[in-house]
Amino acid sequence: MRQLVVSLALLLAAAPVLADTLKLQDNAPDKYVVVKGDTLWDISGKFLKDPWRWPQIWKMNREEIKNPHWIYPGDLIVLDRSGKEPRLSLVKGEKGGMETVKLSPSVRATDIGNDAVPSIPIRVIHPFLSQPRVVAKGALDDAPFILGSNAERVVMGAGDDAFATGGKPGVARWNVLRPGKALKDPETGEVLGYEVEYLGDARTLTEGAPQKIRITQSAKEILPKDKLVEADTSNTFEYIPHAPEAKISGRIISAYGGLSDSGRYQTVVINRGSRDGLEPGHVLAVYREGMAVTLTRDEKDRMAWVNEKSAGVPGGGAWLYSDVRCLKENSMVSYDQVADVHNTFRDTCLSNSSDRAVKLPDTRSGLVMVYRVYDRVSYALIMQSDGPVYLLDTVKNPD
Repeated sequence: MRQLVVSLALLLAAAPVLADTLKLQDNAPDKYVVVKGDTLWDISGKFLKDPWRWPQIWKMNREEIKNPHWIYPGDLIVLDRSGKEPRLSLVKGEKGGMETVKLSPSVRATDIGNDAVPSIPIRVIHPFLSQPRVVAKGALDDAPFILGSNAERVVMGAGDDAFATGGKPGVARWNVLRPGKALKDPETGEVLGYEVEYLGDARTLTEGAPQKIRITQSAKEILPKDKLVEADTSNTFEYIPHAPEAKISGRIISAYGGLSDSGRYQTVVINRGSRDGLEPGHVLAVYREGMAVTLTRDEKDRMAWVNEKSAGVPGGGAWLYSDVRCLKENSMVSYDQVADVHNTFRDTCLSNSSDRAVKLPDTRSGLVMVYRVYDRVSYALIMQSDGPVYLLDTVKNPD
């Protein structure tokens, strides 16, 4: 058992080195021609098992990850496997031939066109970029609001004219919003902000008090008392997927549409924001809470024995015990057996505080990419999902 515990300590010490190694897809192509509709996430996934390591394979600095617009449809991406680590090079698609450029991508000095390959599908996040989503308490109290219309119906939609209280002179384009629920931290109970529900867009036909407006787009039914906020179409998403530098651990506290579970390309809200070190482009892994199971008295005694023997091991060895619940599939180990701990045991098997219970490992269920950050909360898009992503699932740095 002493040899077993020492092996654990050595493996734990080596883990960060292994985690930083770039891992290519088994079928990674030597070349790939970018096509319209591609995203950087999709292209990265063709070469790398971990798409968020995209900046690493390009050797990009922090400024470059904010400017992904150097890849366009028709460009050729070439994988170089000759060095110690794989590298990508970019061959620009030009009329009359292909122009080879430096291995490291560079930011274009010209205006960015609509043809540039985005990091993630812009169509699915555009409503969240162009309208406010989280506000402080009372932030909309003084905003103009819809009074109603001369039509007999109360509910309004696209194409309907209505009247609203006077707005700021010169403002002609509005988002129609409705104050929503409080976003609370599930661990501390702190109110992190108030979610705002986007209902549609409107434009001013005649200024005044009241002003006459026309609803130009409606995502949901619009009612009297709904608020008007000046439209902002300047927001763009120009970050490349990358892992956070700081340690992040949070939870999913809301999902767009109020669903209890979410799937790929759905937006979720995380109870961490800029004050916690999050920024647009950060990729986080999603984990579903492991269930607790009850052990027999004999199993509990054996677990206590191993805990006692592994006490004082650097990094901790208390999660090791010989019950099958902590062994990987088809693995076997006994008290006096020397084992390859890294390949034999699940590294997150922890017991909880109850007398005869053990908590099963949390299950990684997906990846999310942060695209809009507030002080205390962030909006993220589910990029990969092995089954549903649930409210209160944990998010943390990807391994």
